[in-house]
Amino acid sequence: MIAYNPNVLARLKAWLHRPAAWLDQAAFSPASLRDDLITGIALAPTIVAGLVIFKIRAVEMLAIALALGIGAHLVARWVWRHDIPRPQPSAVIAAIVGVALVGGGASLVTSAEIAVLAVILELLRARYISAIRAQAGLLAFAAVAIVTRGAPLAYTNPATGKPFPDPIALWYVQPSLPASYDPVTLYVGNVAGPVFATSLLAVAIGIAWLAYSRRLSLVVAVGFLAGAVVAIGAFHWDYVAHLDSGPTWFVAGLLLADRRNLPASWAIRPVLGLGAGLLAVGLRVRGYGIEAAFLTVAGVQAVMAIVVVLMWAASLGRERWQRNRRLRQREAQLRAVKSA
Repeated sequence: MIAYNPNVLARLKAWLHRPAAWLDQAAFSPASLRDDLITGIALAPTIVAGLVIFKIRAVEMLAIALALGIGAHLVARWVWRHDIPRPQPSAVIAAIVGVALVGGGASLVTSAEIAVLAVILELLRARYISAIRAQAGLLAFAAVAIVTRGAPLAYTNPATGKPFPDPIALWYVQPSLPASYDPVTLYVGNVAGPVFATSLLAVAIGIAWLAYSRRLSLVVAVGFLAGAVVAIGAFHWDYVAHLDSGPTWFVAGLLLADRRNLPASWAIRPVLGLGAGLLAVGLRVRGYGIEAAFLTVAGVQAVMAIVVVLMWAASLGRERWQRNRRLRQREAQLRAVKSA
């Protein structure tokens, strides 16, 4: 017979109390969670869907993102351990977002390049210009895609693993949607495309979590939808074929409509969403596939980042000019006193 030990029971209760309290907080007060944790939970369904659909390739890409992201986070904590307040860079989130948009046919070296650039950009943003509101992973993906002329945009058929175009590319060649890409298949995400963003179902779950945690800008999301609907209606396209797209709503709902990545001004948000929706879908008339949405949202965030940098530089320049002017006035007053 095992003897009753009250100390062991007390330790067990204390050990179980923390996860229980965290679950209670996540269920009933999600807005009080850390920003990175909220974003990580929103990305979790898309990660699970990618692992189920693309299997080994998704595991390899996720391992690269986690290894580089966690390593960069540990290095940042060690380098900036004496800084108060300690910066909280989302290196892991940035690496995962960058790799999430890479196709299954792309080289693992490409995924590593995007992850490295993403963590560097995120560390620099968090350390020096934290006022920039942009997803470093998306910017890193766009930069590598432009420099390499589309290396991350190599997509494969999830069933065979062979190179295969994404649904929008097939639509451009044949405007009537192929039978193999029916709305249900597109919704589930068992199609060629970005490894961790093909499933609209998983993306919708992530967007719903952002909305529940009060991190989703409904104005931007509705504006993006309105812009996309206007573009589709103007060209007389099929609404289901273009709106039933996991990658499009991954960047529109999880990245663009995230309040943490938006400017503080409420007036610009609906215009931002509307313009992004028009460009992301309207550019498909020029032969651009789902990458049009990626580059559009990345361009919007890059422009906002440039504006913030320019305003920051102007503010520093004004402060320096005022300081120099006060020094010159002080020197003039000292010379006047000495002369007297």
